Parts: sequence; C-alpha cells; structure tokens
Amino acid sequence: MFSLFILAKKDNGGIPTNLATLPHTPYSSVQIRSEKEGDKHHWSFATRQHDPKTMLAYETSEKPTFSGKIKTKHIHKESIAQASIFPRGEGGKLTQAQIECIEKRAQGASNGQLIADSASVQITPAITGIPIVGPVLAGIFFGQARKQAAQIAGDIALDFNDC
Repeated sequence: MFSLFILAKKDNGGIPTNLATLPHTPYSSVQIRSEKEGDKHHWSFATRQHDPKTMLAYETSEKPTFSGKIKTKHIHKESIAQASIFPRGEGGKLTQAQIECIEKRAQGASNGQLIADSASVQITPAITGIPIVGPVLAGIFFGQARKQAAQIAGDIALDFNDC
C-alpha cells in the first residue's frame, strides 16, 4: 500500500492521494493498470474485497476395469489459498519457548480427547438406543465431543503455561 501512496504523490493528476487507505484484508487484492499515451496517463483499478484467491488442482487417472476397458477419472479440486502466519523467532526459526508452547498445546489437546473418550463411552450407548437415527447421532456426538474437548483442553494448556 505504501508503494501506491508513493505513486499517488508522484502523479498529481491521475491517482487520488488517498489511495493508500484502500480497505484490505488477507483475502483482498488490488490490481492496477497504468497506460501512458503521449502526455496522457490513464489508471484503472480493480479490487476484490473479501474474495479469497483460489488454488486449482486438476488430476486425471486411468484404471483398467474388469471388462477390459479403461476407466478415466477426472478430479477438479478448488481450495482457498491461505497464508500461514506463524510466530517466528530469530533467523526465521521458532524459538525454544515457542516450540514448548506448541508441545504443551498438543499435550493438552491429547488429554482433552482422552477425557472426552472416557465420558462419551458412558453416554454413547444411551444415544445409540434411539430408534433409526441413534447410531448416527452417537457417532456425531462422539466425534464432536472429542473435537471440542481437544480445543478447550489445548487452550487451557496454553493459558496454564503462559503461552
């Protein structure tokens, strides 16, 4: 954004001076096109706010079938491009304290899943007894209980160890 501000100051007639205050998020992008013909300078802007960039992946595989033909499978995957932001120490590497905090969170999450398992084992048979949808509800309950307990226990471990 600072470079846009410099360009705005350089060219008094084309770019508005408040260009550097454009709203932006990790998922926004700004495209600028500059065309100069003779003494005229034309600027065009395109912004995409809160519209994440996507990554596309294509995969094609071929497998023989039992009838002797070849079955072709095309897979199209589209995912959001994410920039991982990790705290970095000196030289772009994690410090010993940061590594210990990551280990403590993992230990807390593991212990939380263990506690959720022991509690869910006693509740799951009662949920399974519900006609027709019981087994499905029991599986959902068991999985969600583990996930939530791991999240809470990991947060508690971080707070307890001053991370």
